[in-house]
Amino acid sequence: MPQKEEATRSLYSRHNTGNRNSGLRLPQELLREGMNLHPYKNNQAWPGRTYILIGNSFNLDKNLVDTTSDTKRSATIAMVLEKGRNNRKCVSVEDAFSVEGFIECLSRFEFDWLKKQPPSTLIGPAFDQNGKLIPLSFAVWRREASF
Repeated sequence: MPQKEEATRSLYSRHNTGNRNSGLRLPQELLREGMNLHPYKNNQAWPGRTYILIGNSFNLDKNLVDTTSDTKRSATIAMVLEKGRNNRKCVSVEDAFSVEGFIECLSRFEFDWLKKQPPSTLIGPAFDQNGKLIPLSFAVWRREASF
């Protein structure tokens, strides 16, 4: 059984091979299931129709900040998102990496995964289904490929 920390941190990835046992779903599957974007739209944090929500960087059910590292992480994410205040609260991954302390607050998996994203990938605030901001998390948006 995975440890609690491993189970709480997850990013949805297109690198998922479609294995139903993994618990992760491809972004296309989430869209077909009608992923609720209302919390992002209501909080004016939706980058628009050309972007698809890949997922959130942290377990959205964890809403208590309980350690010093959690406090530092939430403050750093807030600083990153402040840079996007004029862009629907979203910033490019490249701009996020330029914020002092951002890379240090990421898990190794988060850093490796974000580093491989295309330049058009955006980071924005994460919200639960009730529209409440999750300070320990950020949403990852990728530009949808045009066919």
